[in-house]
Amino acid sequence: MSQLFHGGDLHAASNIFGRPADDWLDLSTGINQHSYPAPVVAAEVWQRLPYLQPALMDAAAGYYGQHACLASSGSQPIIELLPRVLRALGSTKTAWLADVGYQEHRHGWHQCGPIKTYNGLCVQQATLQIDNAMANDEVGHLVIINPNNPTGTLFSVAQLLLWAQQLNNGFLVVDEAFIDTQPSASLLCQTLPDNVVILRSVGKFFGLAGIRLGFTFASPRVLAALQQYIGPWSVNGPAQSIAIAALNDQVWQQHMRQQLILQAPTQLHLWQQPLLQLGASLAAQHELFRSFAMTPNLAHQLHQSAAEQGILLRPVDINSSKSLLRFGNIDLSQTKAIQRCQNWLQSLHTRR
Repeated sequence: MSQLFHGGDLHAASNIFGRPADDWLDLSTGINQHSYPAPVVAAEVWQRLPYLQPALMDAAAGYYGQHACLASSGSQPIIELLPRVLRALGSTKTAWLADVGYQEHRHGWHQCGPIKTYNGLCVQQATLQIDNAMANDEVGHLVIINPNNPTGTLFSVAQLLLWAQQLNNGFLVVDEAFIDTQPSASLLCQTLPDNVVILRSVGKFFGLAGIRLGFTFASPRVLAALQQYIGPWSVNGPAQSIAIAALNDQVWQQHMRQQLILQAPTQLHLWQQPLLQLGASLAAQHELFRSFAMTPNLAHQLHQSAAEQGILLRPVDINSSKSLLRFGNIDLSQTKAIQRCQNWLQSLHTRR
């Protein structure tokens, strides 16, 4: 259905739909529309080789907690490396992943060995499937996206720790890219077992996807193995400089969490009733996105018609009878953007 594998690719969208890249209302990602106001980067930062600054790791410890961690150019390179690293350090048996979620995890693990999937739409069903597989010693490694994008599913800290304990020479990988709006749900609030790997991103909540910065929290032997692959200078100097400011700015963080939580009902209200009238149903609600379930045919029609109006959405195929359509946040201060969306929604019902 979708010709765009990832959200946010405006140049690809322009090639497909014939609209200039600067004339899109991009709602295809879950990146915060209100980015952290990046400070001016000092001239010497551009000139020096980007050795890892102690101030960056101090800022990470202040924000995420006192855990052993590795900084990298976003989470993506780590997602690609983890399957081979963890299979070398632990079990070579089947890796279990959500059937719906950020598909780069599945792509990486599939290249390195057998995989099976659990239900990515329902926590209760997924828990039952994983529990049964654990009881039969069928799980080599377990990958959880918490909360899941685009399904919004969220497992409790207690449940995750129990699964980590039950794994037989395997690792629990938890991608927490979207957990910043509810930090108490993070496993980083706990002492991490040696077989747990946590991925965090500066891109989503801080709205700084362009600086490409992520952190991996794991045991020293896992971090050492990853470090051998990513080599020196894995995070550029300007990214480090900006992230130090963002991670240390507790006032901005608290204000932004409150703003996103308060605006979430308005963000949902814009879409919910018109889409329900078309036959869709709400599948996920997060402070940075919401997803609606519908037939693949309807998802294709809505994605296409929205793009014709310059609104880029993110469709996700589930199966032959269900798809999700994900809507990122709108800057509610931009009346023209809201009007564009309302005009599109009105046109849908006019056609009917």
